[in-house]
Amino acid sequence: MNAYSLVSRIELKINKMKNVLDQSRNKTKNKILNLLLLLTITLQISFVFGQDDKDTEIRNILDRFGQDYQNDLMFKTNQSFGIEIDKIMWHGIAEVGNNNNPSIVTFKKGNPIEPTFYYVTNLRTLKLLDEGKMNALTAGVKAFSTDYAPLDIEVMEGFSPSEDFVSVALSFTFHFWTRGIPEIIPIGQHFTRGTHGAQASILYYDKGIRSGYGYLHPGQHANEHPKSRSNPFSSMIILIKGSVIAKLNGIDHKIESGNAFFIPPEMTHEILNPFDEPAEFILLMFGEGA
Repeated sequence: MNAYSLVSRIELKINKMKNVLDQSRNKTKNKILNLLLLLTITLQISFVFGQDDKDTEIRNILDRFGQDYQNDLMFKTNQSFGIEIDKIMWHGIAEVGNNNNPSIVTFKKGNPIEPTFYYVTNLRTLKLLDEGKMNALTAGVKAFSTDYAPLDIEVMEGFSPSEDFVSVALSFTFHFWTRGIPEIIPIGQHFTRGTHGAQASILYYDKGIRSGYGYLHPGQHANEHPKSRSNPFSSMIILIKGSVIAKLNGIDHKIESGNAFFIPPEMTHEILNPFDEPAEFILLMFGEGA
């Protein structure tokens, strides 16, 4: 056998091996492509059914709140509003009944027809509200407008709020998201959120009145930030447990449980707990601008 013939046979074998290898690679490639295609289809199906399940869960929660609000004694005016849940908008319509028709609250997926206000939240927060583990006003509490809140309120482009929009929206927020008669708000450390350097939960807001529950761990300092230290309305702090140092216009005053103290408009006030025990208090804010 000459060298040329040997090389030819070797080249032939190499080409056959290449063909076998190419076929194997093509089969493997096709298998991978088929698996990827199957995975994509499976994920798409899972997403569709998963989204349907999520939508059903959301609708059921919203319907529970709506059915309760239909019987709320404070439900006296029609209200259109939005609820954006995990970036998906729902439209709520609350219509006051009359002698012939009962009050009704309905929901549908999509944007409100007319510009209005809307809540921004997520399914986790919605579940906490539904289970009574958080009240809506506490979920929306902020020290400053740039802070995050698990239940925020925004307005749609083109919406023109009235002068009393804030008090109306906060009152509606309380009554819509608080179920039962009487409407009960649990208080205690576990129902608070951090704000203004303390732990707090909001009890009720309406025009001229704000109320909340506060909890100070040892070492906490409420209103340490200069922009938090004064209000244009009066306040009353009712200390129900522990002791605090109330720094009023820069002067320290020790306040013990069983006492309440008044804070006039524009008086700077900081509340500190340098003691070993936590402190609990009720906060009332009232008057023009509250």
